[in-house]
Amino acid sequence: MPSKLFAILITALAAFAQPFAAAETSGREVEYAEGINGYLALPENAENAPALILIHEWWGLNEDIRAKAREFAAAGYAALAVDLYGGKTANTRDGARKLAGAVRKNPDAAFANLGAAASYLRALPEANGARLGSVGWCFGGGWSYQIAKNGLGAKASVIYYGRFNPADDLSRMRAKIIGHFGEKDAAIKLDDVKQFQAKLKTHSGAHEIFIYPNAGHGFANPDNPSHDAAAAQTAFMRTLDFLQKHL
Repeated sequence: MPSKLFAILITALAAFAQPFAAAETSGREVEYAEGINGYLALPENAENAPALILIHEWWGLNEDIRAKAREFAAAGYAALAVDLYGGKTANTRDGARKLAGAVRKNPDAAFANLGAAASYLRALPEANGARLGSVGWCFGGGWSYQIAKNGLGAKASVIYYGRFNPADDLSRMRAKIIGHFGEKDAAIKLDDVKQFQAKLKTHSGAHEIFIYPNAGHGFANPDNPSHDAAAAQTAFMRTLDFLQKHL
């Protein structure tokens, strides 16, 4: 599609999406596993809504992720923002690095946490747990990839600049993947993204990888210095389109 026509289409879709931001949604803290709390956002009068596990950046379950949960709820999804940090959040890179590092040292606990989130959504009266997807950003994007790679029941997984390994065995993967990566991301090499894109083309499923020109790491986070509003909006609209197809 010519770039000018695509830009016009995205602008039109963004205008169409504005009612989502204004739609009534409810959000509340919930205990989705013993001693583990998350943030659940539901569409107004939710019934049989497709379900999403949202996984936070290395900063933890903060207001940005709660806002994103409400955005997905406004678009019609039962969105559960999980907490892999046991209630802790970070305001500095060193603090975030320590929290993320502790999770990576105990991946079994993280997988158990995410599995409990999936079970919670499957049992949620307002949701259709058979239509389950995952969305993650940065640290959480890597875990969204792990949900897909390990065949943990998601039908669709969304990766925002999350870590992956192009050499991974994807034989257990059943989820469709969409990935959003910045061309200028200093944390994830562009060549690796292209290798990942090529590998997914050899794997069954309608996978999609997008690279955003001049965008850096964390471009979808409004509190990040690398925030790119245009890229974030385009990525969100592509994500909604992808989830509608596969959930």
